[in-house]
Amino acid sequence: MIKARLGADLDRVVLAVFPFVARLRFKPDTLTVMGVGVSLLAAVAFAADQLAWAGVALLVAGFFDLIDGVVARSQGCSGASGGFFDSSMDRLSDLLIFSGLAIGMALSGNIWGVLLVCWALTGSVMTSYTRARAERHLAHFSVGVIERAERLVVLIIGSLTGWLEVALWVVAIGASLTTVQRLVVARRLLQELDRTGEDPTLANVPARVR
Repeated sequence: MIKARLGADLDRVVLAVFPFVARLRFKPDTLTVMGVGVSLLAAVAFAADQLAWAGVALLVAGFFDLIDGVVARSQGCSGASGGFFDSSMDRLSDLLIFSGLAIGMALSGNIWGVLLVCWALTGSVMTSYTRARAERHLAHFSVGVIERAERLVVLIIGSLTGWLEVALWVVAIGASLTTVQRLVVARRLLQELDRTGEDPTLANVPARVR
């Protein structure tokens, strides 16, 4: 939702807040992989019940996730292959983070916490999957109350404040609601596409975000 609302303004906002990003000489894919590496560190911290360190690691991982696309566009190398790699690595990062959370809950003997993490993970995966499937047929599809950026923000706040389980409840419920929203809206749009042969989202396609 955050990236979708900023749209074409995302680069301008990021470069205004972090002007040094325009001077980075790292390849976008390198930044993406670095983000995955920091996500792994966050997962290890979660597994070790070091919530504050996990929150800091998620902040750094989120920063890499924010700037890799901006760097790609500033270097003139943004494209479908980069977007595919970035999206795939995002899913890997999510799986690592939630795996670390589940291990941490299990080691502390919190079985209900493990189930909560599984729910949050399922909702998060379905949120991403429903969008990916819809965009195989639609030019653009971004519907829902909570996407990856919002999930990361919630987990960061929960980790740094010690309210991790509350954050997981927010992620689990928000991701589930987003999945339902996307199922309903995507079905309606795809039925219209089947009926008319025209993509109903083409009338208002924002600038693509890597």
